Amino acid sequence: MRVLLLEDDHDAVARVAAALERAGGHQLTSVTRGEEAVRLAAGTPFDVLILDRMNDGLDGLEALQRLRALDVRTPVLTLSNLGNTRHRIEGLEAGADDYLAKPFDAEELIARLNALVRRARADPHPEVLVLGDLEIRVKARTVHWRNEHVDLSPKEFEILRFLAENADDVVSRQMIWNACWPEYRIPPQINVIDVNLSRLRAKLDAVAGAPLVRTIRKQGFVIDSDPRAEP
Repeated sequence: MRVLLLEDDHDAVARVAAALERAGGHQLTSVTRGEEAVRLAAGTPFDVLILDRMNDGLDGLEALQRLRALDVRTPVLTLSNLGNTRHRIEGLEAGADDYLAKPFDAEELIARLNALVRRARADPHPEVLVLGDLEIRVKARTVHWRNEHVDLSPKEFEILRFLAENADDVVSRQMIWNACWPEYRIPPQINVIDVNLSRLRAKLDAVAGAPLVRTIRKQGFVIDSDPRAEP
């Protein structure tokens, strides 16, 4: 079972990790910020998500609501110190499949996770690349910035997808050419690359209000995993 945990309490992370280790056969990925949980859960098909309600940045419920808006159907267990009936209802209404209050029993945690995975719907993972407020829906081949659609040509989409798949890494024109024009086994056509890249950057800058793709002199281009824009 592949588990993504959003939790900024080190003791709670250790308890979840110990429970999964004792149960055996599980892989745990742990993050402390809601934005990172959204990015990973949208782009990677985990079996189940454990989201703590109170975290830096996006809290667990906000992260959950954003994932459900992206059509990510991965089952979610909300974990929280807030355990009364009202808090449980808030978690379930936000899109959680189950709610467990802290402190929790390790065996109960594993039982609930196993139950969620068994009941999980067989919907295919939507394959969404999330970089801050930028959402790239791979299967649908659509791009949104803060829910605003960005109209891209097929090649512009391929360039953006390649940049996003290599977020935080500098990619050269040669790399872009190889990834986005694989049908042409010729040296990179610099003008073709630059024209498409310039159009892409203009469209992104127009909706974001600030440059999202940066030029690294004599190296290439990079997009950050959490691009910042003008407020």
